[in-house]
Amino acid sequence: MGVLEKWKVEACEGLKRAWIRGVLAGLDEVDEETARKVLKKCGEACAKSWLDSYGYDPTSYDLDSWIKLLNELEPGARNVKREDDSVLYELKPGKCSCPLVTENVVELTPKLCSACAPNFFEYFKKAAKRPVRVEVVESLATDADKCVFRIWLQ
Repeated sequence: MGVLEKWKVEACEGLKRAWIRGVLAGLDEVDEETARKVLKKCGEACAKSWLDSYGYDPTSYDLDSWIKLLNELEPGARNVKREDDSVLYELKPGKCSCPLVTENVVELTPKLCSACAPNFFEYFKKAAKRPVRVEVVESLATDADKCVFRIWLQ
């Protein structure tokens, strides 16, 4: 690869990072509902990528067997438990699992978590076989020591 081609690749990567950071910075200027709508497809794509990396399809499971599987993946990375009409999904303390954050593409912000993560966890509706509503209980972005999400079964 020549100098010009290398520069173009690096410039394009820099542009992608700046563009993504710009979109996320703009989220701070809109209300929560709008932010979730903006990141809906992003959260869904992230969940699909994560599921594909393991080769799992939540539609092949019922909710209890799906929760069991999640707890067996990467032991200690998460604690998922059913609580009556909801599922509590707790991630390992002190470590953000968002690849955009861990790869330093964007900074972790409360709006990023509250707008994107609920869209990510929408995949639970496939195992639950019914609609879900997701809320952020606490997150590293709000100075908690871990990220916890509640998936309400509707």
